[in-house]
Amino acid sequence: MLVVLLALVVPAGCASGSAADVDDGRPFAADSPFNVAVPAGAALDPGSAAMVARATRRGEVTANLYAYGVPVYHAGRGDPAYDVTCTRDAEWGPCPLGEGRRRIPVAAVPSTGTDGALVVVQEDGSVDEYWQARRTGSSWTASYGAVNSLGGSGWGGSSTGAGASRLAGVVRLAEVRSGTIDHALALQTDDLCAGVVRPPALKTDGDSDRSDCLPAGARLQLDPSLDLSTVRGLGPGERAVARALQVYGGYVMDRSGAPLSVSFEVAGDATPATPGSVYRAAGLEWDYYGMPHVPWHRLRVLAG
Repeated sequence: MLVVLLALVVPAGCASGSAADVDDGRPFAADSPFNVAVPAGAALDPGSAAMVARATRRGEVTANLYAYGVPVYHAGRGDPAYDVTCTRDAEWGPCPLGEGRRRIPVAAVPSTGTDGALVVVQEDGSVDEYWQARRTGSSWTASYGAVNSLGGSGWGGSSTGAGASRLAGVVRLAEVRSGTIDHALALQTDDLCAGVVRPPALKTDGDSDRSDCLPAGARLQLDPSLDLSTVRGLGPGERAVARALQVYGGYVMDRSGAPLSVSFEVAGDATPATPGSVYRAAGLEWDYYGMPHVPWHRLRVLAG
């Protein structure tokens, strides 16, 4: 555990910035659901085929690289501290972000989509996770959020619909650059079951009553018997995602506008027109890129 925290904590006194220039290693505990490989011979959900057919009906899985990507920053002692106001306290109870002053780098910018996502890794090993974050002049507000620990399970709070950490499962710039993603992925779907919560999920924002809906917390895996070296046109980014899904799978964490999508870190050089040089070099050409060369029909939903 200590090794994990030392790899992720910002050195004392350092000012900070986007995580695009930082190799964080793998966050969360070694026994986190995100860091444990799918067991060999894992059983399938009886409805797997129908759920996969619905989730991959467009022949793609969307890479959320910009508008609904996740900006990740590191805060050090040189960064300003704010009293953060959460505007949904009255509905959902006290917001953890409002329990003390939070350091946020001056350069921090939330994602541009309606989630307004923002993650700030603090030098004490805590992770501040903002939902619908907004900077107003010299102050910050958020609709709600969570504070998790880099040494924890990767689950807890209300920064995602299923109660997962907003940092958990996010594909990072350093991982795409290296070609290796050593953890399960964060998935979203437009067909998230209403009222169904499958561990390790803690809750759901699902609204689907279809028989082929995906439950919050469902774990999807790309068929591990698939030989990726035989798949034509597979770029480095798609290959890294596919391999991670074979080994670790991915957890359904949120309701979204796409049939199925994967969360990526927002690159420091990203714009509405380009996801940034690292992603482009890996063959991930634009925001919402569908990763069409991966044989998505070979996904499967594991039994809960």
